[in-house]
Order: sequence, then C-alpha cells, then structure tokens
Amino acid sequence: MTYRNNMDAHLEPLLTIAHDELGIHSFDPVGKPSADFRMCRVEDIGRALERAYDFGLMVGHAVTRAECAQG
Repeated sequence: MTYRNNMDAHLEPLLTIAHDELGIHSFDPVGKPSADFRMCRVEDIGRALERAYDFGLMVGHAVTRAECAQG
C-alpha cells in the first residue's frame, strides 16, 4: 500500500502517532527501497495501533453527533 502526502484531515494525527510511537516522520517513500523499511518493537506497534483506533473512535463519534444534530 502506498501513501501519498495529500493532507487529508485525518492524515496529520496519524502521522503524529507514527512519529511519536514509531519514529516515522513521513508516509512518503524516501527513494531507496531499503530506507522505506524499519525495525519496530511489537509493543510500539501495538501502542500506535491502539492510539489510531482510539482516534478513529473519536472521529466516528464526532461525525455521528454532527449528523444527529443536523437531522
């Protein structure tokens, strides 16, 4: 899967999670295939996934509330 740096509203928080938990500074390929791979501890990946999941729940809740307020 290739990510492009199209500043989607939700991409920035996910990049923040990736930076904080995994030391990833960009989702864009750096040019050398070997530089696009990194070793990560399983607990760091788990923590990043948990934060991303929590973020998704918050966004989903906010969208649902906004839709209920409109209708």
